[in-house]
Amino acid sequence: MPDHRLAVLLLTNEGFRQVDGGVARYVHNILDARDQAQSSARERGVEVQWHVAERAQCTGLLDEELFAQALDRYVHGGGVRYHPMADPRAHNWEVDHFEHCIALSAAAGQVMLSVSGTADSVLVVSGMSMFAMAARFVVRAADQFGIAASYVHMTHNPVLRPDGDAELPETYADSVMGHLARHDRRVSVGWESHWMRRQYQLVYGIADDKMLYARAGVPTDAAKFDRIPPDPELLRSLGVPTDRDLVISWGRGVPEKGFDLLIDASRAAEDRLVPVILNPRPYPALAEHVRRTGSPAVLLDGQDDRVLSALCQWPRTLAAAFLSDREAASVTPVEAALMSGGQGLVVAAVPTGVYPELIEDGRTGLIAADRSTAAVAAVLRSIAGLSPAERESMSTAAHERARREHDFRTNWLRSFDEMLDRHLAVIGGVPQQKEE
Repeated sequence: MPDHRLAVLLLTNEGFRQVDGGVARYVHNILDARDQAQSSARERGVEVQWHVAERAQCTGLLDEELFAQALDRYVHGGGVRYHPMADPRAHNWEVDHFEHCIALSAAAGQVMLSVSGTADSVLVVSGMSMFAMAARFVVRAADQFGIAASYVHMTHNPVLRPDGDAELPETYADSVMGHLARHDRRVSVGWESHWMRRQYQLVYGIADDKMLYARAGVPTDAAKFDRIPPDPELLRSLGVPTDRDLVISWGRGVPEKGFDLLIDASRAAEDRLVPVILNPRPYPALAEHVRRTGSPAVLLDGQDDRVLSALCQWPRTLAAAFLSDREAASVTPVEAALMSGGQGLVVAAVPTGVYPELIEDGRTGLIAADRSTAAVAAVLRSIAGLSPAERESMSTAAHERARREHDFRTNWLRSFDEMLDRHLAVIGGVPQQKEE
């Protein structure tokens, strides 16, 4: 029987009350792999308790059905313990302020204190700058209450950068975490991409042994990656032209994702590829941009993976383009490669963030010269001019690389092992259980 009870506490913005973003999928993937993580922990004499502390988004975003499904899947039937935290904002469109970072991080520290009562030690994992400051509250609680604890911050976008491009509240939160990662052995950073690893080390001077592997991935055996027959009726029912070559893209409807850039670049490339853009919710600003530019683009919202798979495998979908100004750990290019099944879809991106790590230019996809309308238009023209054999060669190479390097379960279990080994080293091994 394992000698040590470890509470793993995940801090998140999504996963239960909100489940329509990439963070929610990431949390679900972690929880779906908990049996394998537990097996690894038992080899070290450790029994794992799983906890999720989620920022409860404003009620306007609550999907009761999806919330109930998450509770049934993980809490009622899966042994995960769920801790909702109040959202400091009055409205879901309100920008997070400095006090929000403090409030949520302090709340996370209190959850950690509560969780510690049923465990011998606590490993806290955060994944966004909103919770970066929680590192301070975790180590302070550990000091004041004699808790054996460690903290891993999964690197995220709004890090203080040499060019100063980050929101100030999140910059401060990141700097708190960065300082602790440099000076407190209990705090370390999980790097999701080499790009973010370099940034955190450059800005904060964090030692190599404090940077833990946390490479992002996707469940490569998921049903959405299965081959499906072409479904022109489905596409036509959504308003997608089946007699035109297409370029698709998807993600949250926010300016930094670059969907307006795709519209402009497609227009500059003579609309040789018609953009089809999928967002979780209606994106009025993008719809207005499409109307104003006269683009033939098709905008979809709220579609499930069946639609995305159908688009990725449609013979006239020549490309999937991802144009964000800064992505630390995006997996959408990987998903595109897997969904296409190597059938001819070319993955294209701009040279920002993690994209150059995911796409080998000219072999597994194409990278634009820069993030400009002209450069993206040039890539779209290049794709339109490729032969079917050339597109299939790139698509096949991208599919094979995605399966080889970006399987979520494989990457996460490696990450968990590194986090667990460091945690046990920090707390001094596997101590005796607390008295009940």
